[in-house]
Amino acid sequence: MKHVKTFLKFAFAIGIIVYLIQSGKLDFSLITKSFQSGWGWLICALLLILQDCLSSFRWKWIVQTKSNAHLPNLRVISVTYIGLFFNSFLPGAVTGDIIKLLYARDLDKELSKTFLVTSVLIDRVLGLIGLLLVLGISTIIYYSELVTLSDKIVSLLHFNLLLAAGAFAFIITLFLPKNLQDLLLRIGEKVPVIGAKACKTMEQVWIIGAKKSVVLKCILASSFFQMLNFIAFYIVSSPFYSQPIPLPYILTFIPIGFVAVAIPISPAGLGVGHVIFETLFNLVGIPGGASFFNVFFVIRIFGNLLGVIPYLLSGKKHTLEETQEFAS
Repeated sequence: MKHVKTFLKFAFAIGIIVYLIQSGKLDFSLITKSFQSGWGWLICALLLILQDCLSSFRWKWIVQTKSNAHLPNLRVISVTYIGLFFNSFLPGAVTGDIIKLLYARDLDKELSKTFLVTSVLIDRVLGLIGLLLVLGISTIIYYSELVTLSDKIVSLLHFNLLLAAGAFAFIITLFLPKNLQDLLLRIGEKVPVIGAKACKTMEQVWIIGAKKSVVLKCILASSFFQMLNFIAFYIVSSPFYSQPIPLPYILTFIPIGFVAVAIPISPAGLGVGHVIFETLFNLVGIPGGASFFNVFFVIRIFGNLLGVIPYLLSGKKHTLEETQEFAS
């Protein structure tokens, strides 16, 4: 069943790519043009590498809410890149996150599997919250200017504000009083089948949430990390815009594309990201969004390829059997 699911994801992504090519909306020659038009592609790659390295520290801060072990920065970055490599090049049932967690457990064997899984989940959620906060703030600041660009963008701006409100709501749930947490756990345990497991995970979430300064630091850092992503995308794509558009305006709709790519509908956002970015750029009257994302996607994948270096240099190699056992 898992292999069928993986096949369907690839088939879905490939189908979208074929459609975009046949409709003339995806221009692969833009990749070559980008590499020939200057150093934008290199700056983009360096910014993405910097973002990945810094993001590994966010995960480290989360792990340290429960771990007393020494977590060397270089080891943490290595583990992060191993996960990125396998997420990009080993899609399917055995994901890069599971392999990352196996190597993370080597850093501190006292950490439970539940906490490690929760740490990666919270790391992703806080990264998403940083994304949504940038989106919400940019929308509020530039709302009056953006509504004059296109009538189609008004609904998107309102959706942006709704997402930002949801991000604030989640932050509040992390800081719930202990008595309210206990009440929710007691109620949750009575839910059949998933209740006990969900409550076990929420306990770990609230252990992390108890460190308010860590959570707030992670959210602020996430906003900065996401800005590096946006700037990287803008640098590599802006030379090919049919009309100039300021970076602050980009911040009000590009994050929506990154949110969509984060949803595991297709491998690494392949296909889905192309369609979303094509649609988003059309809202502001700029064709070629699928091609812009394609250039960024290629640079991102080649950056993730760097993860093979720490994997090959790691003293211990985890087997697929271990990952399957961990996943179960």
